[in-house]
This record gives sequence, structure tokens and C-alpha cells, in this order.
Amino acid sequence: MNRYWSLGLLFLTGVLNLFDRQIVNILAQDIKSALSLSDTELGLLTGTAFGLFYSVLGIPLGRLADRVDRVKMIVAILMLWSAFTALCGAAGNFSQLFLTRLGVGVGEAGSQPASTSLIPELFADGRRVAAMSVLLVGAPVGSFLGLWVGGYVGAVWGWRTAFVVAGIPGFVLAVLMLFTLRDPRSAEMRGSSGGMSLWVAIRTLTARPRFVWLTIGLVCSTFFVYAPGAWLPAFFIRVHGLTTAQVGRLAALAVGGGGVIGTVGAGILCDGLRVRIPDPEAKILLGALILGLPALLVTLLVADRSVALAGMFFLNICAFAYLGPIVTLIQRQATEQTRALAIAIAISTSNIFNLTVVLPLVGLLSDSLRRTQGVDAIRYALAIAGVLMAPMGMLAYWRIRGADVGIPCSSSGQLGM
Repeated sequence: MNRYWSLGLLFLTGVLNLFDRQIVNILAQDIKSALSLSDTELGLLTGTAFGLFYSVLGIPLGRLADRVDRVKMIVAILMLWSAFTALCGAAGNFSQLFLTRLGVGVGEAGSQPASTSLIPELFADGRRVAAMSVLLVGAPVGSFLGLWVGGYVGAVWGWRTAFVVAGIPGFVLAVLMLFTLRDPRSAEMRGSSGGMSLWVAIRTLTARPRFVWLTIGLVCSTFFVYAPGAWLPAFFIRVHGLTTAQVGRLAALAVGGGGVIGTVGAGILCDGLRVRIPDPEAKILLGALILGLPALLVTLLVADRSVALAGMFFLNICAFAYLGPIVTLIQRQATEQTRALAIAIAISTSNIFNLTVVLPLVGLLSDSLRRTQGVDAIRYALAIAGVLMAPMGMLAYWRIRGADVGIPCSSSGQLGM
């Protein structure tokens, strides 16, 4: 099996994962108008509806990925979330759309743990962060397509058609993966967990202080992707008077271009700096948050539209820089049999906090401020959330700086028991 072909297919899976997830954000204002929703309900749709089962099922599906054929698992969940994405276009009210977004979350919950756990078995340690970054750059690329395609199709044919268009490619990719991709893990390794039950494995991972700090850092870093991704399109429509199609193009360039630069650049920097400084991942994660907060505040608080758009581009460079470094660091805290579970625990924790709690709270705060701030309410709600989240992440990455400590490697170069 060609490792680069495998990486390419996994990259495309990551693209569709974020494409189907992100498209609701660019369509949010149109959906709000069509279904007469409040910002609180909009926050529930863009956050809680997707994040609820995505978060809850992430851990058991991550454990399942450590025990079964990961390729077949990815194929199955890809088809599931693609079907529910298309069904979003048939929703006639808030409740129906909420349920279909729940279904998207159920499907996507196991994708990233299964995909990322394949990388250490395909690439040697010296190329691992770069390869992981290539896989994870599917996130900004998928966000780019979700915003661009969603904005265009939504403006021309309506938001319902946009959801259907987003769901179709997943079925094509699933068939291609089924016939051309193989799980490199031997059949003997599947089903093996080193004798640990799920709860023992969870306790073992969470007993490592470095893993706990990495999870806290992940929570704060993903805020700077999820919250701006969910609310900045509505912000630019309300405050700066842009249309859905205009925001789709501009946000797509910011998220896609800035996100690719941040994701790939951070991976290259990590592998390039490794011989010069210890644990470069932690330094890059800390620096990305230090720069990301002022970029968010410039985007939200500067009155000039051009400066705000430039701030959004730079924000996405900083926001997406966390992907390769933090996934690599988390996997170093796990054994070969618990890599997917480790990623699932960290991602689920992040999603429970951000998607099911923070995004609706930003909407609730916006509704509360609307009486005094009018259309500027969303500006201040998102700024307040960013100021509260960034320091926690900086503290977490400060605590893990220095020489990395992880599970020792086996003689084959892979993480061993």
C-alpha cells in the first residue's frame, strides 16, 4: 500500500469532515431568517446539535478504532455523516434541523481518532509531524470549501440545496477508500488492548499530568477555530453589511489560506526545529495562542472592514497551527493500542466544552447584549469569550514546555507497550 496514496485519501476524509461541519456556519444567517430562530437557537444548531453526540461518542468510537479495521470503520462513518448532511436540506423547523445535525455528529465522531492513529504506522518519527499536518490540513481546506461552496450554492439555489451538495462527495470517497485502502495493522493487533479495559485505559491516560495539560490546551486552541468559525460569518453580515456570498468567499480565503499556512507551517517548523530546541511543539502551541488573541480582537473591534478581514486571515494562521503539534504530543502519551483512544478523549473533552457549552453561551450572551448594543452584540460576546479562554490555554502550554516525556518507543520505532 502506497503511504502517500493512503495519506491522500485520509486527507480527503478530513476535508469532507470539516466541509460538512462548516457549511452550516455560512448558512446560519439564512437559516435564522428562514426558520425565525434566535441567536441562542443558532448557537444550539452550530454547536450543541453537532457537538452533543460527536463528543459523547468520540471516546467509545476511539476505543473501537483501536480494536477493529480502521479503514472499514472510516468508510462506514463517512457514509453515515454524508447521508445526514444531505438530510439537513429537508428540515422544516428547528427541531428537525437539530436532529439531523445530531446525526452528522454521530457519523463524524470516530473519523479523526481513526485517521490520526494510522499516521504513526505509515511514517517514521522524523516525518511524522509533517505527515500529521498534511492529514490535518484537511480541516482548513474543508472549512474553505464549506464556506465557499456553501456561500455560493446557498446564495444561488438556497441553503437546502447547499446541504444536499455537501453530502454527495462522501459516498464517492467512501467507495474509493473501500477498494483501494488497507489498514496496515495486523489482524493479531486488532482487538488487542494490552489487557486493559476501556475504563482502565482512560484512567491510565488521564493519570499522566502532561496528557491532562495537553487536553486543557486543546480545549482552548479549538475555541479559536470553532467560535470564530461559527460566529464570524454572522458578524460580518450584521456589522459590516456583507452578503452571504461575499462572506462565503472572504471567510473561505481566510480559513482556507490562513488555515493551510498555519497547519502546514507549524508541522514543518516542528520537524525543522527539533534538532535545535527541545519539544518545539509546545513552544509553537504557546506562541500561536499568544498571537491568536490579539488577532481575534482586531477582527472584532476594529471598525475598518479591510483591517477586520486581514485580522481574520491572520487569526486563522494562528488558530490552525495547533493541529499537527498537539495531536503528535497527545499520541506520545499513549501506547500503540491506545493512540486513537487518547485522541478521542482529548477531542471529546474539547468538543463537550466548546460545541455544546461555549457556542450556545456566546449566542446567549449576544441575545442578552442586543438590547443595549444592537448588531454589535455578537462582536462583544465573542471578544469576551476569547479573552476568557486564551489565558487558560497559555497556562497549559507553559506547563508542558521543555523536554517531551512520552511512552518509550519499541525497537521497530513504533510506540510500544
